[in-house]
Amino acid sequence: MLIRPSIRTYLVSMNMLLLGLLFPILSALFLRETIHLRDIQLERNIQTIRQALATRSSSLVRSTALSAKEAIAGFDFTFLQNLLLEVTQDEHDIRSCMVLYQDQTIIAHSDKSLVSRTLDSPDGEQLARLMATKFPPTLPTAPIDVQFFWPENDTHPNNSRVMAAIFPIYSGNSFWGVIHCSYSLESMDKQIAQAKEEWALQLQQMKRYFTFLLLGFLFAGLLIAIFLTRSFVRATQVLHSGVRQVADGELDLEISLPSGIACEEFDGLVTSFNSMTKKLRLSHQQLDEYSKSLEAKVEERTRDLVEAQGIMVQQAHEAGLAEMAVGVLHNIGNAITPAQVGVLTLSKHLTESPLRTRLDLSLAPLQDFLAGQRELTPQEKTRFGTILEHLPISIREELDFAVKELHDISDKHHHIENIIKLQMRYARLLDNPGLVDINRLTQDAVNLLTDAISKRQVQMDITLSETPLVRAEESKLLQVLVNLIKNAYEAMDACPCETRKLTIKTGILTGELPTVFFSVQDTGCGFTEEEKSRLFAFGYSTKERGSGFGLHSSANYMIANHGSIVAESPGPMLGGKFTVRLPVEQGY
Repeated sequence: MLIRPSIRTYLVSMNMLLLGLLFPILSALFLRETIHLRDIQLERNIQTIRQALATRSSSLVRSTALSAKEAIAGFDFTFLQNLLLEVTQDEHDIRSCMVLYQDQTIIAHSDKSLVSRTLDSPDGEQLARLMATKFPPTLPTAPIDVQFFWPENDTHPNNSRVMAAIFPIYSGNSFWGVIHCSYSLESMDKQIAQAKEEWALQLQQMKRYFTFLLLGFLFAGLLIAIFLTRSFVRATQVLHSGVRQVADGELDLEISLPSGIACEEFDGLVTSFNSMTKKLRLSHQQLDEYSKSLEAKVEERTRDLVEAQGIMVQQAHEAGLAEMAVGVLHNIGNAITPAQVGVLTLSKHLTESPLRTRLDLSLAPLQDFLAGQRELTPQEKTRFGTILEHLPISIREELDFAVKELHDISDKHHHIENIIKLQMRYARLLDNPGLVDINRLTQDAVNLLTDAISKRQVQMDITLSETPLVRAEESKLLQVLVNLIKNAYEAMDACPCETRKLTIKTGILTGELPTVFFSVQDTGCGFTEEEKSRLFAFGYSTKERGSGFGLHSSANYMIANHGSIVAESPGPMLGGKFTVRLPVEQGY
């Protein structure tokens, strides 16, 4: 059995789905913008650290270059060498500091072993290009900026990254050389790494905070959704329970909503529901009264028909002919009712006809005139002229109407006679086997059930092929065909099929033993393989009011006459097909 979720589950799931989409999206957007702003702040901090190192080194290099200029002017290179050693010792981030002549000869160096050597390296080429492009040959009037060489990559051999600060030295007004200081970036890298680590830790804490906040919002949203849907679900449950009780037959039920449910739509539903149950109670009472009166009428009419039905049942087989008699009586009733309606209509029309009720009064002045008792006024002459003009037409119309109604009553009477003659012909047959034309028998079975089939608006498709005669008891075989056709259209009553179609065929199957077949196929409720195995068992029926005797007796009769009856169905709600087969009489 398919388990369907409750309306509470639907409502809470819908709200949680909206919250589950809204909160994560907003949190993700907010977190992304926060991370972006913090990344900008981190980048600014890194730039500040780098700028601080550049500012400190720029101040140191400028002051050292000024002292070196005075030492060079006095040719005091020993002082210059000591100055570089002192600068290196005072500034712990300085790796080395040297003074180079314009041809890149090292004049002084914090490492004495490198004095009087020429700088020959890629740095030397870079320095030569710098002195040629950045430092003018004569002392400019504008301030000169310190030139920095930052490492291009974050990695360096032995994890030693170095930044070079270079500033020109002028002797007099002429460019003399440069002071070159190398700063270790280890301290700066540690500060940057620490800033990034702090930022990563803050980012992790921020994500954890947003995660807990999101879970908190979802939990709060779940509680709010359950609380808000509580009254709606309670009202729905009350209505659902009321509908089920009414469906179970409790038509006296009146429902009321629990307190605390303020919803105009539910109030309207409750009012409409109670009004509906009230109308259902009244309709049920009226149906009960009508059913009782109808049962009394049926019993009264049944008593009149019992004797005639008993004679037919006594001459033939009780089970099959009783069912045929019911069909015949139904057809007769369908024909009698329009005839009765026609008689009542004709009687009422003739009784209320103006020719009968008002003609004498209208012609009274004319009779007085003809008797010489009075004279007619011009208006009366005109009115009597009109009456005499239309009187033949009215009489003719009255008579035409009466003739038409009498013809309709006569047609219904002939239809009843034909039905009775057909039934009486089979009722007089003895239970002796004889040669039977399956096509004629099929047509008679259809004629017996025509009214029932027409009333159900069933499409008929009858194909009667030329067949040889078969040996069978005609009345019993007719009962089998009637039973199968009746089962077919009743099977379509039990299911909501859009197209109701009944297909009847006859024909011959060739083979070692040629057989004549009769098949009836419907578009009704069909049956399963399990139901098929029990269809011909005594007492089993797929119909609510079935006796389980019709198919059982039909199968027994076919077996007794060396025939067979086969049931087929593609499955439930896909229709069914029953086929009767009888051997061909030898010599035909």
